[in-house]
Amino acid sequence: MKKLIFAFCAFVLSASLSAQEYTPKKGDWALSTDAKSLLVYAGNLFAGTSDAPEVDFTDNNFALSAKYFNEDDQAWRLGFNLQTRSQFSDGDNQSEFALSIAAGKEFRRGSSRLQGLYGYESNLVLRSESFDSSETPYNDYESSSYGFGCDAFVGVEYFVKPKLSLGAEYQYGFMFYMDEATFSGFNLGGTTTSINLNFYF
Repeated sequence: MKKLIFAFCAFVLSASLSAQEYTPKKGDWALSTDAKSLLVYAGNLFAGTSDAPEVDFTDNNFALSAKYFNEDDQAWRLGFNLQTRSQFSDGDNQSEFALSIAAGKEFRRGSSRLQGLYGYESNLVLRSESFDSSETPYNDYESSSYGFGCDAFVGVEYFVKPKLSLGAEYQYGFMFYMDEATFSGFNLGGTTTSINLNFYF
């Protein structure tokens, strides 16, 4: 009798584990953030150092990204990053502001724990910077710029646990930028822009 009960419990446990959904489904939401600092911290632990991980979003990475899955293999996505800095020293006042927003559509292939993804998005970037000095006012300046563009992306995600994944993306596209209506430019290129930690719910 004990053996029968043990076998039944083992069957129920294995069935519940196999029924776990690793990948997102229609109606799911996702939040993503940069994972590079976490990976560096894990590497430092193996190397014998345990410095606290630094969170840094200055490499054009989005501090927070959100997705909504309108289908099992499709999602609308939105990226957002806001940076502000003010510094006061010996009568000098320096401030910086940067806002980045991206919106687009994502498509997926594969139903296992390893999935491929691709899609497109548009981008908007706003920046401003100022410097005021009480001792050297001739060095004062104030500048602002903006940029907009679009790109295509391709990447992969691996689900380490149900609804929890690590992913990487490569993007290629163009960006037009203008500085106070006196200088403008155009960029076309690609880069590995993100290594993400993704939470689904």
